[in-house]
Amino acid sequence: MTTIPRRALRAGLGATCGAALLALAAAPADAGAPTRIDAEYWGASCVADLGDGHTLFLVGGGATDGSEGGVSAFVEDADGGLVAQGEATELTFGSSFAATVPLDDGHTFAVAADAAPGETTTEQVDERDGNRWTKGTSTYTEMTLSGTTASYDGAPVELASNACTADITGFHVRSNNPAAHVSTWHDFGSDICAVPGLPDGEVRLSGQLPDVVVEVVLDHGEAGAEKAQGTLRMPSGRGTLHTDVVDLFTGETSARASIGVTLQQAGTKQREVGVEEGATQRQTVTPYLATIDVVLADGRRGTATCAAAAVTTQVRLTPGR
Repeated sequence: MTTIPRRALRAGLGATCGAALLALAAAPADAGAPTRIDAEYWGASCVADLGDGHTLFLVGGGATDGSEGGVSAFVEDADGGLVAQGEATELTFGSSFAATVPLDDGHTFAVAADAAPGETTTEQVDERDGNRWTKGTSTYTEMTLSGTTASYDGAPVELASNACTADITGFHVRSNNPAAHVSTWHDFGSDICAVPGLPDGEVRLSGQLPDVVVEVVLDHGEAGAEKAQGTLRMPSGRGTLHTDVVDLFTGETSARASIGVTLQQAGTKQREVGVEEGATQRQTVTPYLATIDVVLADGRRGTATCAAAAVTTQVRLTPGR
């Protein structure tokens, strides 16, 4: 498997999906008809051994209708240091893929191949962010490149069989355009509390009600550490988690645990509203007192009482106001 350096991945992603992401993110100040996107974007990459410990990485992408696109390349030495880089002055993608890239050290790399589409995979898109939604399908087609040739300053470069790859990603989606964007999210968490009666034990709760993540850690210092964790669904405010206690150093199970959790509201809900430059934030904090009973199959046990809170935050963004 060929590994493309991170700088190449960043460049390729930006060239391939930039227009799609900008179109999906755009939203007018006033509500309007849904925005429809029907577009396909290609991506391609190559890796070539230039000799003397130098490796060239080429990556590119663009719209299949030719409205935008680009290819860049860079050369690294054996230690990963950047030797040279450049952008294509000649580029073709369709039934063939070809690019010529002058590098800033005076050399030129060129690659060409025949391109044929393989099987297309289609996935449904149904995403929601508050009152914004995007629906439709996305497609992915891996291209088969054949007869690939490459040259460096006109001299042939031998490529591995999988040195170059290409694909086409399609977006066929609709997104609504509300006048204001409203997002709501929920959080729940407790303090980290000692567990009286359970040596070295501490417990913490987190998650989103009614689903609570329970974590019990027994830190024995140089003698090691153990942990029991799991998710507990608590629609009635109480429940019991049965899970393994795992040695954090060996990964082996050291015991079974039964962890009972009870939540009781510990005061009135606190509400705050903030307004600033077209954004309104409403936050509701509900305090709880959590009682956590930890019983291990080897006889160890303890009970903790922990302060906790559920927080609901709603943000309304109204562009242009």
